[in-house]
Amino acid sequence: MNTNDIIRDFITGDILHDSLKSPLKDEDLLVESGIIDSLGIMTLLSFIEENFSIQIPSEELMPENFASISTISGLIERQKKN
Repeated sequence: MNTNDIIRDFITGDILHDSLKSPLKDEDLLVESGIIDSLGIMTLLSFIEENFSIQIPSEELMPENFASISTISGLIERQKKN
């Protein structure tokens, strides 16, 4: 399973509790469209740090890094390289 799939599964299953009517796409705007809120981002952040064994520095906690599954995946990949 790739990073995007792991993130998608977590958001749909643990944050949204499978309440979406259509599948979540990599480029769907998560916060802007109301799919996740600030509490959802914090839950997602904890999952990312635990699941991928990385620490997201505070300077990376910007809305644009959590805009979509693709941007979150990019953030994870950058942190894995550090």
